[in-house]
Amino acid sequence: MCADQADEEPITAFDDIPREGQEPASHLIGQFDYLNSSGRPEAAAVRGLVDAWLLGYPAFHRPDLIRRLRSRDDVSHRSALFELMLHALLLRQGFTIVEIEPRLPNGKAPDFLVEAPDGRRFYLEATLASGIDNVAAGADRRMREALQAIDDVQSPDFFLHLHTRGTPNQPIATARLRRAVQRFIDELDYDQAVERAEAGQPPAPVWRHTEHGAHFRIHPVAKNIRRREGRAIGGRMLPGGVIRPEIAIKSAVEGKAGRYGDIGLPLVIAVNALEEFARPDDAIDALFGTTGVIVSPDGGARRVRNRDGAWRGPGGPVYTRSSAVLFVARFSAWNVGQISMSLILNPWARSPIAGLPLGVEVREVLEGRLQTQPGQSLRETFGLPEGWPE
Repeated sequence: MCADQADEEPITAFDDIPREGQEPASHLIGQFDYLNSSGRPEAAAVRGLVDAWLLGYPAFHRPDLIRRLRSRDDVSHRSALFELMLHALLLRQGFTIVEIEPRLPNGKAPDFLVEAPDGRRFYLEATLASGIDNVAAGADRRMREALQAIDDVQSPDFFLHLHTRGTPNQPIATARLRRAVQRFIDELDYDQAVERAEAGQPPAPVWRHTEHGAHFRIHPVAKNIRRREGRAIGGRMLPGGVIRPEIAIKSAVEGKAGRYGDIGLPLVIAVNALEEFARPDDAIDALFGTTGVIVSPDGGARRVRNRDGAWRGPGGPVYTRSSAVLFVARFSAWNVGQISMSLILNPWARSPIAGLPLGVEVREVLEGRLQTQPGQSLRETFGLPEGWPE
């Protein structure tokens, strides 16, 4: 090895720092900052995978991607990480990345111009489906600050089971909130709480607080082992409500499908749906229309698809420039070993793109019915061991 090669710095998105912390991420630390600083063996495995993906990324574009990966803004970080994974997936399956951010006639630039192993070319654009606008993002940040304030209290004898409702429309006085919870915890009697729990009674008083539209309720639960260090919040119960992941997915697809105009090649939109309960069937609803039931006068009923999808509207097929959607739910670098992707083909596409050898599950309309062809998981695609990253 020559001297220049020996002195060459390794390709990495992460800092060369000592890492000792074994705690889960706090409510405030960004996803990259936690991954960069965690001493957990799982974090080391995740960092290794990200850096392995970076090795295959073109050197000219690598610095900008690393800058985005290192962002303290979780949206920017997750967006860059998703693009990096897609790039690695395509290379792994024998595709060629012809160009990164190719400039189109209308001045816009999708993420990749790709060539399949059989020579066909298509554009690939990645997007996140979060369903969160700037107002909601601000409220979420204020809530996380409040949660961190509660989590920071010293509670050696009790786990705090937290119930929340609403989101703060103004910043919460976190120092005052933390002091109030700390006083509440300090006044609890551990032995009395254990006795009440053993007698089948509520183990301890309940703490309540309302501020700027956010409601907090804490149920302390006596620990089996006292004076155990760690975070105060032992569990959080989210408020009930109707979950509609397909709305965010549909919005994300429509935003990309109408962005580039006439491009002359198929367009594949890769969607990472971030909502907690999103799944491939929600992507089907987002694209082809939500399901409903028609009841006839004689009492009979049949299921139908409403004409409210990104690909099928009231007047028929729409956004036909979108050839397919490559869908994944809640992708992060931590869960590559547990998730799979689905390629959903648009039967009304101007430029069809069937038969892409991506190795993932394929959902395709054949003989008028939506059919599913099974595929590999991302763990299998990237050759990761079972249980990775543990």
